[in-house]
Amino acid sequence: MSKLYTITLALVLLFTACSSGSATSSQPDNNNDGNNGGDEISAPIASFTFSSSSGEAPHDVTFTSTSIGDINSWLWNVDDDTDYESNSQSFTHTYQNAGTYDVSLIVTGTVGQSTMVEADAINITEPDASTETGLLSRTMNHDNETREYLIYIPQEYNTVNEIPVLFAFHGFGGYSQNFINTADFRSLAEQYNFIVVYPQALVCNGGTTWNTNPPGGDNKCSQDDIGFFAALLSEISSNYTIDSSRVFLTGYSNGADFSYSMACYQSSLVTAIAPVSGLMPMEDASSECSPNHSTSVMIFNGTNDGSRPYNGIEGYMMSVDSTVAYWSQYNNTDSSPQTNVVGNIENYTYLNGDNNSTVDLFKLVNGDHVWFNLSYNGNSMEQLMWNFFSQHTSD
Repeated sequence: MSKLYTITLALVLLFTACSSGSATSSQPDNNNDGNNGGDEISAPIASFTFSSSSGEAPHDVTFTSTSIGDINSWLWNVDDDTDYESNSQSFTHTYQNAGTYDVSLIVTGTVGQSTMVEADAINITEPDASTETGLLSRTMNHDNETREYLIYIPQEYNTVNEIPVLFAFHGFGGYSQNFINTADFRSLAEQYNFIVVYPQALVCNGGTTWNTNPPGGDNKCSQDDIGFFAALLSEISSNYTIDSSRVFLTGYSNGADFSYSMACYQSSLVTAIAPVSGLMPMEDASSECSPNHSTSVMIFNGTNDGSRPYNGIEGYMMSVDSTVAYWSQYNNTDSSPQTNVVGNIENYTYLNGDNNSTVDLFKLVNGDHVWFNLSYNGNSMEQLMWNFFSQHTSD
């Protein structure tokens, strides 16, 4: 709340009466030289106002002189140092540090000087470093569209330490508020201290859809989801302390396809991906995908998937085996995988890629088109993903 200091007419009269004639001069111009011209010259009386008395650093406060009398200079000291901050009638000062500050103003005129000091006038506190945690619903504007997303902030989050972020993209016709209960990483986020983001797709082609290709051409959807991902990551990085070398993506079905696309078209932003029941949405990755660094990939596909067939969709989507071969070759991994079979789960792991990159395939024999509720050596699919992600950083 602003404090307003005003000088009443009575105070002016009292000052004049007590100043032995030095406050004002109304002597006639006996020399008739025109210096006074018969006008009174009033002694200055200092007073000021300021826009606010408290706030979190950094905090701006505007100071304004309300002094009266004949005044030709102003000197302000508002931060308790030995230097004057301004010689203007009004100015704005930014308090960078917490503390309680006196404010003083010296005004000078032709017939005197006046000083006003307000002790402990400004109280500046440290910025609030606390951040709202838990599941939050947010919106942002991108490409003239209001885009929605859910974000989960773990309880241990602080603004000092950079932490990873995991994006989880729902499938065709899906909604983030439902997908979070299917692909639920919240307990893992609490355990390992990372942020989880569940973006929401726009409606296109009869349902909510991620546009896996750049806008234009013969795309079924026109929205720029590739640009949206970059803008969303930028917004989250502005609001939270994110480790840009540990940005991970997963998704289901169309969302899995989209995670592949981001590893190709937004490679500089993506560390590793783990698509589930999805396919590379291109005919030939060697000519259409353009990563710029080694990218670790963990893949989950069922051999009985009717929506995203294990053998791909000719002319539209690559087979799982072709996708594994592409990323293994691009990452320069071992040519032969380590193999392990647990029940109907066949695991093929290609190690020793550039920058410690790997390609890890989980082939679920007779598996359907689902987000798999599996157990592999005592680990859920979500735990397998995080174990995988946590081993990798961008080069």
